[in-house]
Amino acid sequence: MTAPEFQTAAGRVKTLLAAAAVAVGVFATAPAAAEDDAFVCMEETQEKCDDENRNIGLFIQGRDAFDRGREIGDLGEARRIARELVDRKDARHGKALMKFVYVQVSLGVHKNFVEAYRWIEEDIAAGESYKRLDLAWVRDKLAARMTPEQLAEARKPK
Repeated sequence: MTAPEFQTAAGRVKTLLAAAAVAVGVFATAPAAAEDDAFVCMEETQEKCDDENRNIGLFIQGRDAFDRGREIGDLGEARRIARELVDRKDARHGKALMKFVYVQVSLGVHKNFVEAYRWIEEDIAAGESYKRLDLAWVRDKLAARMTPEQLAEARKPK
């Protein structure tokens, strides 16, 4: 490499190092700027953002309730939260959580078979449907685990 080529290359390296130093300075101050405006609502109104945040919070609570319910054999709280999400018009999270619950019900995890059978019948009567989950199949799987007395109790009108 000749002297003029070396000087040109050295100049490019200095320019790159200077640019890197500026970039590091910019990024080093970014968190301070982000603290002033940590969350930017992407919805049309703050009310929609608040609703979405509430729904996400409920879904997280529902997943926690689901995990606890699997351990203790009571998925009632998770189902209640799933129903609340569906009622709040958040079918995406509500139905996902409800599917988690019903798959576990079909496996016999929820120990109150009568209650679970009534949940399923209630959803079938309301016309609820879930992608890749047939409620009649879940009900039949659950019914196969139940005693005749439990089935009779579950089928009684409330």
